[in-house]
Amino acid sequence: MRKDRRRHTAPGYLWAYMQRRSYYIAVVVFLAVVVAVLLVVASSLPDYGKNLSLNISADLIGTIVVLFIIAPFIARAELRRDSVLERFDHRAFIGQAADARYRILILEMWTDLLQGGYRQPFLSSLRAALEQNVEVRILLLDPDARAAEQRADDLLRQTNVFDSIMDNLLVLYEFRDGLQEHLQKNIDIRIYSALPPVQMYRVDDSIVVSFYPVNITSWNAAQYQTSPQAQLGTFVGTKFDELWEAPSTRTLDQFWAITIRVDSGANQRSYRVKFVTSEEETYVCGREIVAGHAITGIGGLPVRVVDDNGTRAGREATELYSFQAVDGISQDYVIMLDLFSRKYGQINDDVILRLVRNPHETALTIEALET
Repeated sequence: MRKDRRRHTAPGYLWAYMQRRSYYIAVVVFLAVVVAVLLVVASSLPDYGKNLSLNISADLIGTIVVLFIIAPFIARAELRRDSVLERFDHRAFIGQAADARYRILILEMWTDLLQGGYRQPFLSSLRAALEQNVEVRILLLDPDARAAEQRADDLLRQTNVFDSIMDNLLVLYEFRDGLQEHLQKNIDIRIYSALPPVQMYRVDDSIVVSFYPVNITSWNAAQYQTSPQAQLGTFVGTKFDELWEAPSTRTLDQFWAITIRVDSGANQRSYRVKFVTSEEETYVCGREIVAGHAITGIGGLPVRVVDDNGTRAGREATELYSFQAVDGISQDYVIMLDLFSRKYGQINDDVILRLVRNPHETALTIEALET
């Protein structure tokens, strides 16, 4: 896991921190008034100035000893100590996220922080962190991965895993899309397909870890609070980095749309289209494609996936495809339309095309394209 800490503006962070805790300011003002009154009352005592200086000096020496000698030892011991929590504390994590100094990492299948009453407070805390130049990285499970089906079985089909993940991704996509450009640079969301060994929620050097129990969601199970320096923290940090950099892991943009290139004679046209997968087949919204080839038709046109869905580098895929329109009155069309709606919400495109692999054509390999 990267060791660098992102820069943030200390005064800006402190002001934002205090704004979220206005009662602190009220308490400080109240205590300042009380101290001022007591000093005024005590000013009539003999040797007032000497006694005040002596007391302040003693307090300052004690403060320095605590802050620079005792506190570091306690902090280091705390970093190496693991503790067990009965369940995940959503509100505590939301508060920690809002106060983050340099990093927020989440490894989950899906998180209920983006559902129900936790959604808005959590998104607000993410925005507050991003405004302080905090790096936010979120890894969620691919809803089409077999691991999602396995987790649904673990939960006895009482939780709709697919819809839960899709809802998370839609919320995050809309949240990121609504951010200012300089804030978008600090948040990265990726979708992995391998079965994760643990869930992880990290804010700066505080890590909460849980495993995936049968019959209940992970945030309702026991949680292990640890640090990056502890063995458990090092283990989950390594697993996060492995999944983050895995070749099969996709960015949110790659999950949301693919770019395909259609070759029609001397002309080549590229389209950025919405898509879904079902039983290892890819289906795309095709109204724009059909309209762009109204004269020649789309039958038999060679198609390549330019922005390969499984390759973050965006290299050209090796397979050659052709289009096959899904009959608008067939059961397959109803199923695909439902998948598109579950992924993107209401869609207006009523043309759905299936990408069919062409086994009789030999596509260019990646090595050939690079030479």
